[in-house]
Amino acid sequence: MTDRRFASSGYLAAVSILLLSACTSAEEAPFPARVNVGSAPSSPGWGFRDPTGARSGFDHDLTEWLGSELKFDPIEVDVVTENRERDLKNNTVGLVIANYSISDHRLEQVEIVGPYMVGQQGFMMLNENASFYDSIGKLAGKTVCATSGSTSVDQLKHSLGVQVTIVEKKVYEECRLALHAGDVDVVSTDQLILYGMAKADFGVTIPTGLVFGKQERYGVGLPLGDKAKCELIKAKLKEFLVGDLWDKFFAKNLGEVVKRYDADAQFEVHKPRPDSLSECRSAPSTGK
Repeated sequence: MTDRRFASSGYLAAVSILLLSACTSAEEAPFPARVNVGSAPSSPGWGFRDPTGARSGFDHDLTEWLGSELKFDPIEVDVVTENRERDLKNNTVGLVIANYSISDHRLEQVEIVGPYMVGQQGFMMLNENASFYDSIGKLAGKTVCATSGSTSVDQLKHSLGVQVTIVEKKVYEECRLALHAGDVDVVSTDQLILYGMAKADFGVTIPTGLVFGKQERYGVGLPLGDKAKCELIKAKLKEFLVGDLWDKFFAKNLGEVVKRYDADAQFEVHKPRPDSLSECRSAPSTGK
């Protein structure tokens, strides 16, 4: 006859082992095996998908590295600027690594861990028009292309200091094509994104001194309130900034074109201090 006390204790022990194993697995693998990562599809030097589907760029390299370090397989999916918060909130993507500038408005909706890159707004024009645009004042009355939902549009409206006509496109590749078609006078976004675009277009100029507005700070986006994942990403970004991997990624993806416009450029001006990374937040209380 089986003693039910021993049977019961054996059952409880087995359950405890399973639960402990599950907890240990969860601790060891805070991210699922596969994570959809929102990536830019047409930003050379940052996030670029060629006709074969192969991806390249600084953000692509960072995505691959984070996946390797945090034990998940990053599945890069295209996102456009205006949809990044929506895609994070509805879980279409688990992360966004796509020139994602940290702003107060965005932080009301999602978490953005960073910065891992800093820069300023700049301008791109056709080579033949470059000598004309020697000051911000020369932009008065001109037509400027930027992407919908970007911090660039907001800065053009509130920080430029002269009145311009803003034409909004979904991606900057559309702005570049509009520039060559003569539909807009200049393109404006983060100067670093413009440098990337110039990798594939020798018909444009990005004046290094023609910048304006507040500093742009790129971070990794994730749903608001997932503090555990945020802390893990923050720790990895700190490692990224302390070591030499940041320098290697920058030189590989943007170094040549930056030097083309400024032979004395110091890449480090775009590299944030490791102690400047933002604090992770808990999920806000919804109340009753």
